[in-house]
Amino acid sequence: MENNKHHLIAEYEKELKQYENFSDKMDILLKELLEQEKISYHSIENRVKEKSSLAKKIDGKNKYQNLNEITDIVGCRIISYFEIDVEKIVNLIFKEFKIDEVNSIDKKKILDPDRFGYLSYHIICSINDERAQLREYKNYKNLKFEIQVRTILQHAWAEIEHDIGYKSNIAVPREFRRKFSRIASILEIADDEFSRLKLDIHNYVETISKQGFENIDINAESLKLFIEQSYDLEEIEAYIIEKLELKSIAFSEQMQSANISLFLNIINTFTTFKEILEIQNSLQKHKELIKKFIVKWAHARGKLLERFRENFEQKDGFIIGYALMIEFLETNHKEGLGAFFPSLSIPEKNEAVALAVHIYKEITSN
Repeated sequence: MENNKHHLIAEYEKELKQYENFSDKMDILLKELLEQEKISYHSIENRVKEKSSLAKKIDGKNKYQNLNEITDIVGCRIISYFEIDVEKIVNLIFKEFKIDEVNSIDKKKILDPDRFGYLSYHIICSINDERAQLREYKNYKNLKFEIQVRTILQHAWAEIEHDIGYKSNIAVPREFRRKFSRIASILEIADDEFSRLKLDIHNYVETISKQGFENIDINAESLKLFIEQSYDLEEIEAYIIEKLELKSIAFSEQMQSANISLFLNIINTFTTFKEILEIQNSLQKHKELIKKFIVKWAHARGKLLERFRENFEQKDGFIIGYALMIEFLETNHKEGLGAFFPSLSIPEKNEAVALAVHIYKEITSN
């Protein structure tokens, strides 16, 4: 058996580069698949089993005749935010890979109720026949690898248990077992509630989308949906594109999120707006002023015009900011105006506010 172990380790060392290349390819492929399906995830971790770890496994199992029998030399762990996304990820894996169902494990079905941290899927996969025909994958068609899928709370609990050093309930001193179980149950409830909360928010957005913004308070989800659906914003965007001769139009979810956070803070701090319809009314009331202001503002601030022309980010919500600026200019609310320039020094901020006031007076005096 010792000779066989040395043979397996020598074969592993010979194939190590291939395992590392395969691991890198699986990392890229899994990220692409999840992004194509628009499944959010916290992280993807890939690794090739180290020689010392492999040697321990061979010693412990005492059954392997060749490396192909060891199914987790290449391993991947996908950590999701929500339990409902775990199911989506698992379904995607079953769709995109050839599954060794005999060796795959859903630990929720076999572990004791207090083993929350290990409630993960362990799926043994290989490249499916269709993908194996492609040049970049054909050398790996016989390699098996393991994909673990768990939520971020399950992962946190598993890591904490590992750090504490107790990998089974019987290893925990009796006086601490109840506390372990209580913590595990709290985290499992939290996992379920986060998934339910995500579903509730989705249903909330769906309801608004169908029923409109009547009596809808201003929050991140309602403001995002308003930005995506507002015909007034579309009209202003079209005007800006034409007048500033913008060519490149893109969408930045990151910029939209940043803008929404900024505008929510400004709305809550410096306005009396409570409902989305108040923003809509302001847009409709000041639509022509907003159009003229943005065009003059962009020309007056050369770098802004340059950025617009390089990559105009449509539907990122920036026009909401100009609608609020017009509200503040109308009432000479200098503090509210200054909030739009959080990264500027005080002299630069004062200069920007003065420029905004000057442009506003110019377009309202004509």
